[in-house]
Order: sequence, then C-alpha cells, then structure tokens
Amino acid sequence: MITIRPYQTDDLENIVKLWYRTWHQTFIHIQHPQPYIAWKTRFRDDLAIQGDIWVAEVEKKIVGFVVIIREEKWLSQLFVDKAYQNRGIGSALLEKAKTICPAGLKLHTLQENIRACAFYEKHEFQFSKLSTNKINGQPNVEYYWLPELTSNP
Repeated sequence: MITIRPYQTDDLENIVKLWYRTWHQTFIHIQHPQPYIAWKTRFRDDLAIQGDIWVAEVEKKIVGFVVIIREEKWLSQLFVDKAYQNRGIGSALLEKAKTICPAGLKLHTLQENIRACAFYEKHEFQFSKLSTNKINGQPNVEYYWLPELTSNP
C-alpha cells in the first residue's frame, strides 16, 4: 500500500539520497556538475523552503517524492526509487501535485528522459518548448498541464 504524506524535516537525508541515486541511475552517462552535498543544501535551503513537498511511502520506507512550487504552478521535482517504479507511485504523486495546483502546472525534464516524457504525456501534459537545464547544462523539454484542456464537456 502506498501512503502519500507531507514532508517532515527528518525526511531530508532519505529523500536526498533517493533523489541523487535515482538521478544517477537514470543518467548513467552524465556527470552531474554538483556533488551530493550541493543536492542536500539545495533541497534543504531552497526546495524545502519554497515548495510543497509530499512523500510516498511503502511499508514506512520513502520510495518517492514530489516538490511543487505553488506560486509558480511549477512541478519542480518528481522522483520514484527505481525499484518501485511502474507501481502507480509516480501517478499518485502527480495527482497530488494537480490537487495542489488545480489551475495548471508546468515542469521541465531532460529531453533524453524518454520514460519521463511518456509518463507526463500519459498524464495529459502538453509539450511547450525546448530549453537548457540551468543546473546541469543538459537539454530540457518543458511541459504544461491545464485542466480545461483535459476536462470532458
């Protein structure tokens, strides 16, 4: 059973380890320019301050998280542990993000992350534009979701 709950400060280390590990498992061939400590600092001092963070747990183990910057209608991060993917956890986290920003959301993902692109498209996100990731310098794709584009008459 998946439990979605609000982030607590004592989740920091487990979340950052999951985030760092999963990113590097997904992009094995990319050397990220920032060390682990920079990821932890960014999460603690930036994302945890600005964002609404929700954690996915299975048997009290953190297996995913989502960060939403409500004021910007921005889905900043959505990560699920590789061992727990394809079990509905990402979908549950994405639905939580949509309830937090019911008027719409936008996000970036790396262009080469074909699985993420397919996931967002499956969940009614539309392509917006191409760009470059400001942190790691990789090509990005921007998506947006607007409920009026997906609602049935």
